[in-house]
Amino acid sequence: MKLLLAACFMLSIAACSGPRLPGPNTAEVRYDAKGRAVQVMVSGLQPASDAALVSGQGLRYPASAISLLSGPHVLYNPPPSVSLGIGGFGFSGCCSGFGSGLSVGLPVGRPTPAEVSDQYVASALIPVPADYATNWASYHLQVSVGNQFITLAAPAPSA
Repeated sequence: MKLLLAACFMLSIAACSGPRLPGPNTAEVRYDAKGRAVQVMVSGLQPASDAALVSGQGLRYPASAISLLSGPHVLYNPPPSVSLGIGGFGFSGCCSGFGSGLSVGLPVGRPTPAEVSDQYVASALIPVPADYATNWASYHLQVSVGNQFITLAAPAPSA
């Protein structure tokens, strides 16, 4: 029983973790079969500004937009605190009662950094052309990050 509760707890924490972002200074490319599109996620010191799927003949299929998922940031843990509470409950006559309470919380110390990131994480979705399923190996992706271009291999289409 304890093992089952522990497993349920771990699954609930994993479900709340949100989308998996790429590591610092990396790029990931996936084929989205449901949307018939290629998704590219780029993490770098500068934000991605352009992304395109390029065919073997040089035809460019640009991303309609690039979404910034995360920017440089510092997340803080809240400082520890001390609380004092006073409460009371009493009876008055038959079948009635009253209560009151007072609580004071005071922070002790300063917040501590939980996460520090100097990365921009951007995502783009590029619809694939009709011949992508058969000629995907001749395609590649070009992503503009700052003043440089990154070339990535096109992902294989999956069912």
